[in-house]
Amino acid sequence: MPSIRTVAKEAGVSIATVSRVLNNHESVGSDIRTRVLSTANRLGYVSSVGRRSTTYIGFVYTGPASFDCPYDSMVLAGINQAMDETDFDLVILNPQRDKKPTETYSQYFMRKGVRGAILRTTAGTRGICHTIAEEGFPSIVIGSWTDQPEVSFVYGDSHQTSRQAIEHLISLGHKRIGIAMGLVEDTDHIDRLAGYREALQAAGIKPDPELLYRVPPRRPDGAQLIKRILSSAVPPTALYVTDPYIVIGVIHQLQRMGIKVPEDISIVGMDDGDSPKDTYPQITAVCQDAVQIGYEASTALKRIIDRAPEKAAPIRVAIPTWLEVHETTGPPPAKPFRVLPNGTRVDLAD
Repeated sequence: MPSIRTVAKEAGVSIATVSRVLNNHESVGSDIRTRVLSTANRLGYVSSVGRRSTTYIGFVYTGPASFDCPYDSMVLAGINQAMDETDFDLVILNPQRDKKPTETYSQYFMRKGVRGAILRTTAGTRGICHTIAEEGFPSIVIGSWTDQPEVSFVYGDSHQTSRQAIEHLISLGHKRIGIAMGLVEDTDHIDRLAGYREALQAAGIKPDPELLYRVPPRRPDGAQLIKRILSSAVPPTALYVTDPYIVIGVIHQLQRMGIKVPEDISIVGMDDGDSPKDTYPQITAVCQDAVQIGYEASTALKRIIDRAPEKAAPIRVAIPTWLEVHETTGPPPAKPFRVLPNGTRVDLAD
């Protein structure tokens, strides 16, 4: 493990200057601060607490936290499995709350005693991941990809499987197919939307923007969504729901309304783990192993930490997804219908 003396020698400054940089002292100029932090990251330097080096890995939300999301709980389970094979401990950090405006992310992580960061991000906060990677601090993005050359990431590739799911619906005779997505525009939902559009276009079906629905990723919102969809002038005969919580809310509400699945409407969902398997009927779903994603991200970050001070290409891992066909997909209904706000079912003209 490199010492503060090694960092000072490599950066061409005094030990006191390195200490002031790491503690974000205002007396150090920006050029020297950048040089010292770059050297510390390149060498894999970490501050010590007493006589023992810190052994923390940070799980970092670059945007709003989503602890209530099943995906996050399974990702954390995978990270925990990988941690059992190392001497690291996991801490959850919120830079939005306690990162000082004047310190870099490297300074923030070093102040927290963190050796590397697993970053949970969205499209709106992806720039933070780029900044951390440019600083040279060991980090990896989980559940998302980026074109930025310095950034390492591990994600579930659902693009082609989403296309396969829509092709499955088309093969059953569906032409009016909707897609329901979360409000946050992140890369996994972008991939699923791209697969949806590609399948429709390949079949000669023009994607209808009115069949793209946005909703918060919660069960009650799934319930409200399907009521709104079925009350529209011409509802879709099939729906691809790209979030596990939303699809469970959809299925439960259809049962409460007396709408049969798949006889009246076909549903394809998203399965991060086991929850959609617990529904009746069992949901046809695009499946990904969120536990594996967490495990692979943690082990990849360990490799990034271990290879310092070497500068190597970023680690990029795409975990395949797959389609499981179960009980919620079938041919379109013999006669199209809609459900009025008062719950009355009305058949539509052919």
